[in-house]
Amino acid sequence: MMNRIISLSTLVALPGTILFCGHAVADDKPAAKTGQTVTKPYDPAVKRTTCARPLAHCSRPGSPSTAYMLQPVTYMKTVVETVYEPAQVKVPRTVYETVYVNEEVELFRVVCETEMREQRYQVCRTVTETNEREITQTIREPKWVTVDKEFEYQERKLVRETSEREIRRKTYKPVTEEVTRTVCVRKTEPVTEKRMVTEDRGRWVRRPVYHRGPLLPGLGPKPCGQLGLRWAPAGFHSSRLQWCPNPVTREVTCTRYVTRVETRQVPVTVQRMEIGEEVKKVPVETCRWVVETKTRTVPVRQLKYETRTVTRKVPVTTSKVVSETRTRQVPVRVTRRVPYTVTRRVARQVSRQIEVTCTKMIPRYVERQVPCTTRELVPVVVE
Repeated sequence: MMNRIISLSTLVALPGTILFCGHAVADDKPAAKTGQTVTKPYDPAVKRTTCARPLAHCSRPGSPSTAYMLQPVTYMKTVVETVYEPAQVKVPRTVYETVYVNEEVELFRVVCETEMREQRYQVCRTVTETNEREITQTIREPKWVTVDKEFEYQERKLVRETSEREIRRKTYKPVTEEVTRTVCVRKTEPVTEKRMVTEDRGRWVRRPVYHRGPLLPGLGPKPCGQLGLRWAPAGFHSSRLQWCPNPVTREVTCTRYVTRVETRQVPVTVQRMEIGEEVKKVPVETCRWVVETKTRTVPVRQLKYETRTVTRKVPVTTSKVVSETRTRQVPVRVTRRVPYTVTRRVARQVSRQIEVTCTKMIPRYVERQVPCTTRELVPVVVE
């Protein structure tokens, strides 16, 4: 089928063109000239009769068909470009200058002076007076007297006693004896046996694979027998490797080791300790305290007081505080503010307007015609 399709480039003698779309009613409109607009064949407003599927062709035998091919069309396109041109512009600018001005400032100076002021103050003076006063006193005179007193006291004595005490202790004595013990011994013995093993002795085989491609338009005989545009699948063949298994079963000799346990009676010499008890009598000396109450006579010296009354005259000095008001001159330091004038240079900011010439880039829009080439579908009548 692919050999029967005739290329449209051979029929129309326009090499490099590609065919699109299906069969339609013949169109007598001429091709678009340079700069003219061509109506698109896929415009929904244009009514045309086409076949939905290439295999179900609905045209009558011998009827003309219209095919479309891509053709370069050149038209002029208006392009707007922005061009920047330098221009001298005068711009006002504010300039600040510092100006020094003489100003008179009134200041105050602090002056300190000393003045004498009269101050009143209170003074307290002590006045002493002596008088005689009769005083009656009670006098107590001490006297020491010796008296015998009996006192009871306790006396502690240490008494030692000797007694016997039993002491028991454990004794350990080693004893050696022979004992028969059961011992397990492991032995490994080889065992040879035969086993069936399956191996895969396959190989890689190259298999052809067909890759399905898209449907491409071409020129060839239709099912109705007429020559026209039809769709043919564009696929390609390739190959890939595929594994073909070949299982082979063979007999293999294997050797494995079997563990066997044997029991033996082995004489063993064992040493153990025998525990005994030993009793001894030991003399023990104990001490205890015995308390005895005793009486004794002790001479005690006591102090006694005798009371008697005595009258006498005693000079008594009394003092009292007398307040007086006095006057004195006190120096006082007084401060006062004296004004004086000082001339100072004060800095001030003065602004003024000046014109500055600067260069600015001013945009300007320029229109020009640019040729553009596009590819559009042009109808071709096929008999």
